[in-house]
Amino acid sequence: MRPRRSGFTLLEILISVAVFSIILVIMLSVVSSTSTLTRRANDNISAYQAARGAFDRLAANLSQATLNTYWDYDNPALPNKYLRMSELHFLVGQAGTAPFPGTPGTGQALFFQAPLGVSATPAGRTMSGLLNTCGYFIEYGDTEALPAPFPAAAPRYRYRLMQTLDVSENLEVYKPASPADWLSGKAWISTASAVPIAENVIYLAVWPRKSPADDPQGTALTGTNGFSYNSRLDAGLIAQPATAHQMPPVIQITMVVLDETTAAKACLSSTPPSSIAGASGGLFVTPKADEFAADLEKLQTNLANARLNYRVFSALIAIRESKME
Repeated sequence: MRPRRSGFTLLEILISVAVFSIILVIMLSVVSSTSTLTRRANDNISAYQAARGAFDRLAANLSQATLNTYWDYDNPALPNKYLRMSELHFLVGQAGTAPFPGTPGTGQALFFQAPLGVSATPAGRTMSGLLNTCGYFIEYGDTEALPAPFPAAAPRYRYRLMQTLDVSENLEVYKPASPADWLSGKAWISTASAVPIAENVIYLAVWPRKSPADDPQGTALTGTNGFSYNSRLDAGLIAQPATAHQMPPVIQITMVVLDETTAAKACLSSTPPSSIAGASGGLFVTPKADEFAADLEKLQTNLANARLNYRVFSALIAIRESKME
């Protein structure tokens, strides 16, 4: 009698292969999902880190803002009294509202001069006290196209925090025939050098104010002008306002940033998405502490309701040169 051989039947082998294939597909699916989630998490962390770095850079440059204020006669030919004077300028205004660049509804644009020592020549870079015009604003749009012969890339629409930092050789503060021509001629606002320093920044609130201890509601400097500040406004009056040729003691900066995954899903065309643009509509009109807090909470609620993931950076930046009481 021949011994019986043990082994697998064809049906058992087919079932085993099928089970193994199912397990392999499940494992590959889990690995793929984990990889996708990890990549998205890394992208989001990188986006927030870039925004944090840009926020710190803005704060560092802004803290060095200067006006080099001095006292002089109001009229050299027929002097009446001394007035504060300055050839420099500090300006805050609504982004996208002339003469300020940027996308409307993204908060404020900010321009000032500071001794940042940025020069176009190696010799100039050794002189740290050289003045530069510096500015920040948010702009929505596509990335800048590469020149020929590079092929055209697919559009990548995003909100971007822009920084303009002119080298000292391009500082045109003394160029206009009259200092008053700065604002009308926009000679001081040069956006040719503007570059993005962070993506997915959707709102930048710039609030010039006194310290919370001296002015709890924050209305002493801006008041009816909203969040705007112009160091030359009414500076020629005999009774100069407190803001004339003076720096505000404190600037409150609040920046709202989306994560990359959220931004990629929302920013799909050349028009700012309504879910983002509408979130801040009607908010941040009055510079008053309790209203600002309520508006910020409302903005966060609107973003959350639209299923937009975000992060808020905020700080009170002391202006070193300010001598305002």
